[in-house]
Amino acid sequence: MDTRNESQKELARTVPVVSEVRLVTEVMDQRNSRIFYLSYLLLFFAAPAVYVGVVQAALCDKLGASATVANLPASAFLFGSAAPFFLTWLIPLRLERSVVVYANAITATLLAMVCAALIFPFGNSVRIAVLIGQGLIQGCTGSISLVYQFQCLGRGTTSKGRARALKFAYTFGPMSAVVGSLVAQFILNRGVLFLSYPYDFAFLYFVGVPCMGGVALLSSRYELIPANEDAQQPFGRYLIDSVRSFSQARTMVLLWVAYLLWYVSLDSVSNLSLYTREAVGRDPKELSGLIMALRFGFKSMAGFALGVISVQFGIRAPLVATIALLAAAALWSWAAPGYFYLFAFGLMGAGELGGGYFPNYMVAVSSAAQGARNLALLNLATPVASLSPVLYGAVTDAFGFSASFGLAGVTALAALWFVLKLPGGRSGQTL
Repeated sequence: MDTRNESQKELARTVPVVSEVRLVTEVMDQRNSRIFYLSYLLLFFAAPAVYVGVVQAALCDKLGASATVANLPASAFLFGSAAPFFLTWLIPLRLERSVVVYANAITATLLAMVCAALIFPFGNSVRIAVLIGQGLIQGCTGSISLVYQFQCLGRGTTSKGRARALKFAYTFGPMSAVVGSLVAQFILNRGVLFLSYPYDFAFLYFVGVPCMGGVALLSSRYELIPANEDAQQPFGRYLIDSVRSFSQARTMVLLWVAYLLWYVSLDSVSNLSLYTREAVGRDPKELSGLIMALRFGFKSMAGFALGVISVQFGIRAPLVATIALLAAAALWSWAAPGYFYLFAFGLMGAGELGGGYFPNYMVAVSSAAQGARNLALLNLATPVASLSPVLYGAVTDAFGFSASFGLAGVTALAALWFVLKLPGGRSGQTL
């Protein structure tokens, strides 16, 4: 039996017979790709404040929180990621672009509020609660933005255009994040004398406000193809029909499980940052900016490579690569001594690009009318994984950091097993 032909038949059964991609003009393809990767340049530059995990864990640690509590902002962020599914029932196709705009505008407002909480003289318990609240609300807005940005790509680019957009977004975006992270490290290490703690952390959030405002402005310029829309169903019927149709597509079920396991493995990153005190004998705050720089520096190098891999070997290949990188990061964390340990954050950052390529795979196997719904269902893996950062903290408190690294490695290998069961599919093909 020809395994490749069988994979292509399985992929073909998953997607609509008539592809809306034929309606996308070359001008639209280039315009929407450019909007996407320019948005990610701003998003990545604001990474120390927007990427809930490392910096928030370091700040909570500075505020006196335990390892378990320090991981709560990351868990809250993941829990909030259930929001897109409810919006896909409420939001008509004609408003999908507006959803991206409003989601990022709300994120900008949220960052301004966290900045204010750090500037004004609140107690540590209040500030910890604010950081957890940031994680929850930003989990909602960030996941909504992600789902509808990819939906805008699905309705405004070809598969080649998406591959190009992802390659540029994940090559130059992480370079922007390296700059932002090194600036963050300089500030957190008292490089600017008048920005002492907690004003140093507050400044990171302050920088994020105009960046996310810029993302909102750029997103208003997406140009989308029209799509036929069914009449709105009662929510109960919508829920049943959505889950039924999703669960009957073997490819989508495999992708969902793999994405869940990938996320559980990735969620060890905030716990890794706490290990720096034990690994190198320094406060996590002192190295959080360097960690972010390593994380996004490796992500930039991997971003270009994964774009090429996607075109040459199909849309499944980047998933395999990103999961393998997470497994390598877990192994390295367990085995590497001293400052060599920090290399794990580079591997983790490269593996983090699965967060773009899993949705890209879902877009490729979905129609324009069902794209947002399928992306939202895929994204439900995120809140399911929401307890994993706290789980890593609890495992660390009970058994030590080595046990948490082992857990991350096992979940990465399980994700790889499911991904290898997915059909390959070529990014250059019209699906």
